[in-house]
Amino acid sequence: MFKHRADDAGHLDHSLDLVKNLVQGQDEKRIATWPFVLGGFALTALGVFLYANKVEPRRFSLETIEVSLRGASASGKKLRILHLSDLHLCEPESHKLDFLQQITSEEYDLIFFTGDIFENYSGIQYVNRLIARLPRLGTYAVLGNHDYYDYTLFHKTIGKLWRRHRHPAKFRDVVPMVEALEKADIQVLRNAKTSFFPQGLSIIGIDYPGISPGRLKDIARSVPPEHLILALFHMPRRLGDIKDAGIHMAFGGHTHGGQIRIPGFGALVTDSELKRSEASGLVRRDDTLFHISRGLGADPRSNIRLFCPPAATVIELTY
Repeated sequence: MFKHRADDAGHLDHSLDLVKNLVQGQDEKRIATWPFVLGGFALTALGVFLYANKVEPRRFSLETIEVSLRGASASGKKLRILHLSDLHLCEPESHKLDFLQQITSEEYDLIFFTGDIFENYSGIQYVNRLIARLPRLGTYAVLGNHDYYDYTLFHKTIGKLWRRHRHPAKFRDVVPMVEALEKADIQVLRNAKTSFFPQGLSIIGIDYPGISPGRLKDIARSVPPEHLILALFHMPRRLGDIKDAGIHMAFGGHTHGGQIRIPGFGALVTDSELKRSEASGLVRRDDTLFHISRGLGADPRSNIRLFCPPAATVIELTY
């Protein structure tokens, strides 16, 4: 009887040893697997970063949108407008300029640049390569925050957390930029307008950082009442002022479309008053239609794009 119990105890000890060895082996396998799991995550993260930093920012595309305004079926006037924004020109440039030469060789009635044309003065050397073929009614531009501010890495990092340091204390001199643009037949509208009487069209340019509501209304009231009014601006904020001025369609940028979009969620940030769903494309405020460009560039220190490639847009407008 005693021997039988001893045998049972032996079998039990042996079974416990097997279980212990099995568990220990599984733990050792888990420990051995972790480096591969972490390595896989690291390689995936590196691959995504390289794609977002080196590949997608160069995947330039040209999109086309058809828009009808002001009872278009009655008048039937048409405009073909190329909307460009956020070039952030600086040395060196190549792919962006090649893309611009390609798309601007086509026929347009108007070409619009809606701010952040330059990142710094080194970008001025590329002005004569922005347009291959002048449009029928001309090229018009407004300036943005990167045209006016010489940002440092401090502003782009600490400034994101502490708003007081988001921008440099002073504007830089934009006269060299404006003069270079206008020598290249790109007219810069700084809180001013231009009108085309045969076409029944007026264009208002809103300079960065903005214009008072009263001043904007005064400019809009100086436009003949039968004119279609288009406006250019850079940063999407106080869009209600543009709507209240009676502008029919306005063109802006700044958001870069969010730069990083998550499928099913949208842009992570818009850096403006726009909702994530409004980070780019057509946006309406009552009777005023806005087109927000994804832009063609960004500050080189933060030019990362994911599910949001750079784009220029052709607006085929009937009014």
